[in-house]
Formats: sequence, C-alpha cells, structure tokens
Amino acid sequence: MMIQNLKSCFLLLLFTTSLYPVIGQDILPPVLPWSGASEQLIADPSNPWITASEKSELTETPNYEETMAWFKKLSDASPVLKMITIGTSAQGRAIQMIIASGDKTFTSEKILSSSKPTLLVQAGIHAGEIDGKDAGMMLLRDIAFGSKGDLIKKVNFLFIPILNVDGHESVSEYGRVNQRGPKSMGWRTNARNLNLNRDYSKLETEGVRAVVTVINTYDPDLYIDLHVTDGADYQFDITYGWGGDESNSPEISQWLKSALRPAVDQALQENGHVPGPLMFAFNDEDFSEGNTEFAFSPRFSETYGASRYTPSILVENHSLKPYDQRVLGTYVLLEQTLRTLADQGKTLSKAIGVDRALRLDTVALAYDLSESLADSMDLRGIESVKLKSEITGEEYVQWTGKPIEQKIVVRKMNEVTAQVSRAKAYWIPAEWGDIIQKLKMHGVQVEVITQSQTVEVEQYRIEDYKHAARPFEGKVRVEDVTVSTSRQTITYSKGSARVTTDQPLGLLVTLLLEPQSPDSFLQWGYFHSIFSRTEYIEKYVMEPLAKQMLASDPALKSQFEEKMKEEVFANSPDLIYQWFYAQTPYYDQQWKLYPIARE
Repeated sequence: MMIQNLKSCFLLLLFTTSLYPVIGQDILPPVLPWSGASEQLIADPSNPWITASEKSELTETPNYEETMAWFKKLSDASPVLKMITIGTSAQGRAIQMIIASGDKTFTSEKILSSSKPTLLVQAGIHAGEIDGKDAGMMLLRDIAFGSKGDLIKKVNFLFIPILNVDGHESVSEYGRVNQRGPKSMGWRTNARNLNLNRDYSKLETEGVRAVVTVINTYDPDLYIDLHVTDGADYQFDITYGWGGDESNSPEISQWLKSALRPAVDQALQENGHVPGPLMFAFNDEDFSEGNTEFAFSPRFSETYGASRYTPSILVENHSLKPYDQRVLGTYVLLEQTLRTLADQGKTLSKAIGVDRALRLDTVALAYDLSESLADSMDLRGIESVKLKSEITGEEYVQWTGKPIEQKIVVRKMNEVTAQVSRAKAYWIPAEWGDIIQKLKMHGVQVEVITQSQTVEVEQYRIEDYKHAARPFEGKVRVEDVTVSTSRQTITYSKGSARVTTDQPLGLLVTLLLEPQSPDSFLQWGYFHSIFSRTEYIEKYVMEPLAKQMLASDPALKSQFEEKMKEEVFANSPDLIYQWFYAQTPYYDQQWKLYPIARE
C-alpha cells in the first residue's frame, strides 16, 4: 500500500511539473502573429560566435557560467572588448561588465577624459526579465566580429549582462507565469530576497552598490535599465521612458524627447516593432480609466539617475510578446541609441552640463496624482472584456487578442505634496557615520571636519509618524511624517560632516536627507533610535511638580485650562502627566529630534 501511494505521489508530481509550464503558456491571452526585419539579426547556425539563445531560436537563455564563459572568450578574442569585474554577489559570483571601445579606451580615466559619449546599459536587475542579456550578447558579437563595429567608433559602450547574478541562478520554468519565455528564467530578487530596483537610495545590495560605483567612476552620458513588464495587454512590444521631474532637468528631458525618442521609435518601426511609452493601467486591470505616468522616487534606477543628472531610461518590454520578438526589439533599441549618441552626443553632453549647474530654490520631495484628465494618448491596444468569475463571483478582465486603436486618458502624477527650500548645506553628527558613509558611496562630496565647529542651523523635530505594519525590502519604513522646525546653535564634534548642496549631486542629497522625502534615510528606517524615549518620571514626583508649575506660571496655567477642554485629554491622567512632564527641562529633549540639520 505504501509503495502504491509513493508511486501515485511520484506520478502526480511528474504530471504536475510537466503540465504547469504548458498551462502557464496556454492560459495567457492570445499572441499576435509577428515577423519583422530584425529577424535578420539572428546569426547563421554556422557563425562561430552564435549565442546559446540563438541556437534555441531565441526561446532559451544560457545560465550564468555559460554566459560569462562566452563573454570571456569573446573579449579575449576581440581587441575592442574588455571584460572586468565590478562587484561580487552575496553568494560569491562575480558581477561582470563588458567595455566596448573602438579606440581601446578601457580605463575609467581615459573614458572620463574621452571626447566620446559613454552609454551604460544593464540587464537582469530582475533576473527573470533577461531579454537584455541575450540582446547584448548578439550586439557585442556583431560589434566585435560582424558588421556593427562602427557603433563604437564614436561611443564608449559599457554593458552589464546580469546585474542580479544570484537571482539569475535561482532558475526554473516557474519564474514569471505572465511572461512568454524564455523557457526557464531566474528570479526577481537576489539571494536575500531583496529587489535591486528598490535599492538605489539605500544601497543595501551588492549589485546596486556595484552599478552605482560604475556610475561614479565612468560618469556615463546615458544609462539604460532593461526590464520586462507585468500587467495588461496591448500592441506595443518595446516600451520605454525616463524618470524624474522634468523641471529638475529641462535640457536633458528635451534631448530625450526630441533627439532620442524619434530616432529609436523610427528604428523599431522600420524593423517591425511597435514602440510605445511606459504603460501602467490606472485601475491595474485595463485602460478603460487611462494610463498612469508615475513620478517614481530615487529607489528606482531611472529616477535615481535623473536625481543625479545622469540621463536614464527605463525599458519595459511587453511580457506577453514572444521572447524572440522582445530580444530583437531590445537589440534594435540599443543599436539605435548608440547611433544617436554618435550623432548627437555633444548636444546631450551640453544639456547635462546645463542641468547639473542648476541650483533649485525649491525642491519637490513627493508627488500625487493630478485630478486633471486633460492629457490623452493614442493607444494601440488589445480588446478586453469583463467576465464574471466562476470562482469568486466577481468580474475580471479577459484579453481577446483583437487589436484596437483608441484614445485614452493619461493621468499624471505631478501634484507636489511635499517640498522644501533648498538648504545651503546639511550637517551630520559624527555618531551617524553610517549615513556619512552611504553618501560617500553615492559619490556625494562630503566635508568631514577635523576639529569641533559651532554652527547655527535649522533642525527638525518629528511631530507625527507611523511605522509600516510590515517590513519592506528588509526595512521597517517610517511613513506619514510631519515635522516642526526650530533654530539651534549646535557644536559638532570632530568627524561630523558638512554636505553642501552646491554640487552636481545636490538634488540627490536633498532627496536622501529631507525627512519628508519618501526615499530619505529617515523613511527607510535608519533613524529608528530617535523614536525611543530614554528617561521617564514617576507620578509621585510629577504630582507635586505639576502643582508648583501651575502656582508659579500663570501662562502655563492658562494653557493647561485650555487643554483640559479636550475631552480625551481631560479624561486621561497619563496624558495630563505627560503634558506637564513635556513642559519641564527633565523631559528627553532628543526624543524625535532628527539629528541631521540644515544650514
């Protein structure tokens, strides 16, 4: 009987593991037939540098070891490629980058002094979304030993094939049920279950620390992060956009709009692809209520780049399109970006210089959706219908596969909900050296004082806040922060730091240090200790002290009488004692006092 049960369990497991990949593909919405000129980019089987993915007709992707062995062999064989290690993952895997340069400009010093623009591209920050790796392998092959060598005559090209290397090796056929290929794929998060594309402000992951070091070291003129979407169905196969408030970097935004997008869109269309803007259904189901233009914060790659005036693009290939279509579209996008930089890199460099010289009087910290419905876009959509669920009884969206054209509302997240005047500088006490170190990791210019210094500053006290109900990305966040300010004269000890905002990364400094910024170090939970009171008072001490205070201070007595008109307060002895305690010099003056001050 036991043997028979074991056989039954084995057969069930075999049936389940063989069935689910098929079901996973079969239950997806109908796929649109596709063919395009970009199919000519696939290498002939006789090509000695054909990639593993091409051998599978762009249905599979090689593992980490196969990928890096192929890149090493390619780089060793080509004088215009160099492979370097930029970091090491939590599980000990090397994070590699390929440098492609027509004049063999491989060192950071030479690249920084080069008159050529530099393009930085990363793939696999979400390791299941790996289209960019296979596209980059094909493109670098064609640059080194094909017909595309001209692409790096006027541009330096930095390519990170897999950023989340540990997640890449957490591979299975069950990675992303809503994604058509590759057959097996890696996992979204790293070995510690952290999402690298939520880490740009806090720098907790090895992968993001590595790429930020690359940005600091090579100062790329353009930074591209390659992803694959979740969500709704539509005709676009390659969607992309850029982050940040355009008013913070108007010249860069104009270049991306007028120089890059028209050229990339045209190249994609000529090769049979359907480019579009980033698509985020307002209702998380279909586009009946419009598309949302989010104002992302610096935890995300493209907004982080924008916050440091590095032009940055988020590419989101459409997950419901076949893998070959997505990989080839990525190839076309990267090739055209290199060509556009070769032609117009000098104008981009000028735009970057103008925007980096900006010193904003007011910095927006947080945004909400505008109520305006005035903006619209032409959507090359897919028809959807609402059906009643046989399981839940509620309605759900089903995509029919029928192409439609429609105009939809664009809901913009451009209502500023928190802003501050730009500080001249921020002061960080020596005891908060971990914050000083994080700023240095971002490439921020930090002046550490070598002797004590007394400064008049503006300091925040946290008046109200709440801790998140559950951890997020390994941190318990602080939310709904309200503050009050006061002028203070503080003596800072040796080892404290002054961080001026009169620097190219001044905007990023403000977004990281202002407590009401959603990606500030405070809201990420690096200052939890300020929310703990460390001294208390007993009632037998507070009772006579309160009587003395009322007898000797008429103004205080008047305030107390007014306060007693509040029913909750008047009926709570604890609140009454706490109120009196807070009026005394014995009260913990450091409680909820934000230690970073504004000059």
